[in-house]
Amino acid sequence: MMTLSAVMDRLVPPIDDLPGAGTMGLAPEVESLARRHAPYQRALATFIEKLAPKWSADLPASQQDALLRDLEAADGAAFTAVLELVYLAYYGDPRVHRRVGWRGGALQPEGFPLAPFDPEILQTTRQRKPFWRQA
Repeated sequence: MMTLSAVMDRLVPPIDDLPGAGTMGLAPEVESLARRHAPYQRALATFIEKLAPKWSADLPASQQDALLRDLEAADGAAFTAVLELVYLAYYGDPRVHRRVGWRGGALQPEGFPLAPFDPEILQTTRQRKPFWRQA
């Protein structure tokens, strides 16, 4: 999991007061999401299997990024699937919602206000002849 957390910080680095995806502690969420869907589970296993032997926290960031680019070139499907998992975990986190100004929760009844209904939008539909038969 240490490798995954470190990689997540390279994929979604810190910004201002918000830590990177790995430092936020989202690796367990990524693993949980992967376990729910076999293709993602295989992709994550492949990703870690190929990256872990070469990855080190002591490597300069530029070399870590080069390893990620190499993995993306060698197995783009696994890389893309893991990136998708990281994004799902990251953008599903309430801390990120607050940072980007997303309002969570139900849309209705206390959600976004709806404009009053305009019956004019049905005008074209009302002019059509029925396409069903009377029973």
